[in-house]
Amino acid sequence: MTAEKMTGGETRTAVRQRHHAQRIDWLDIAKAYGIIAVVLGHLLSGSITAHFVYWWHMPLFFIIGGIFLKPLPHLVDWRRFWRRRLQGELLLYVVMGFLLISAYVVLHHQTVLFWTQHLMDLIYGGRTLNFYTSTFWFINAYLITIVVVTAVITIVRQPLLQFAVALAGLLLGTSYQQVTWMHINGFAMMPWSLDTVLVTAFYTMIGYLLFHAHLNWITHPAAIIGILTSSAMLIWWHFMGGFTFHFSLKSHLIQSSLPAALTLAVVPVLLTLAVMVLAYLTSLMPLHGWLTVIGRHTLAIMYGHKLFLDVCLLVGIVNHPVLRLIIAVGGPLLIALAIQWLLPKWHRFRPVNAKLMIG
Repeated sequence: MTAEKMTGGETRTAVRQRHHAQRIDWLDIAKAYGIIAVVLGHLLSGSITAHFVYWWHMPLFFIIGGIFLKPLPHLVDWRRFWRRRLQGELLLYVVMGFLLISAYVVLHHQTVLFWTQHLMDLIYGGRTLNFYTSTFWFINAYLITIVVVTAVITIVRQPLLQFAVALAGLLLGTSYQQVTWMHINGFAMMPWSLDTVLVTAFYTMIGYLLFHAHLNWITHPAAIIGILTSSAMLIWWHFMGGFTFHFSLKSHLIQSSLPAALTLAVVPVLLTLAVMVLAYLTSLMPLHGWLTVIGRHTLAIMYGHKLFLDVCLLVGIVNHPVLRLIIAVGGPLLIALAIQWLLPKWHRFRPVNAKLMIG
């Protein structure tokens, strides 16, 4: 049977087309802005651009991650959640970790001991992950966060109490700078960024509470004007010296002249909402399709951009930040698109090939 076999009155191609039509373009564009900001943060490390994007780029992904969560009241729901949301991501985490650590060892002529030690870091996770795997902490925190928030919204059904639980976690997570009582490979941290989850769960819960029931409220003119005006005033206040704020989720770095919990509850959330508004406005313009493509492949870019940034340096592309940005985003994207194109062909070929071997 071919890939075009009718299933429930629709071909598989028709099902894919319907699925893509159901996607919300402005959410994909928001994710594209987020992943471009992640690459810029690593490309322009230490700059004012990196300082600013660190305020919101990772919270954006956790907020978006909360939008499509739902309570799972039955064991069969959790099993489905495991198969659809966790199992594949864990396998990809291991495979990509192995490939990228091996690539670093080859390109930088490292030893077998270096290779085995960094493979072990995939188990520890968090801040032990460096070089090409430095963004893998996000996968650690994200997977744990969606499990925690799903459990909370399943057990606690009232929205106000759900918010209270998440806020309590944020208050606890901002009550200290780092986990000084636990060290792994010289880093003050808990395995798989567990202490960071106290903060990331708040953002994921915000995404769930704000959007899961009424996703398009943010596209209303009053919301657009209010969010953009408030964000502009916040940024202006910061640059006028009204408050200081340095933020890194991976390092659990939270430095602010305002109360830490208040800053984390307001600044990243408001700026994320502003990025979502800008994404919606972008979706109304022509030629936005390339951003939706990037937004649908953010995980590939999250995994692969550090490799491509490093390759740029190895071949001498140093003083061309725009070119390096294009390569770091475009390289993993093209690989993901190629795999996406090849897999259906492989699945169509495999049964025929197996039949020939049996015959």
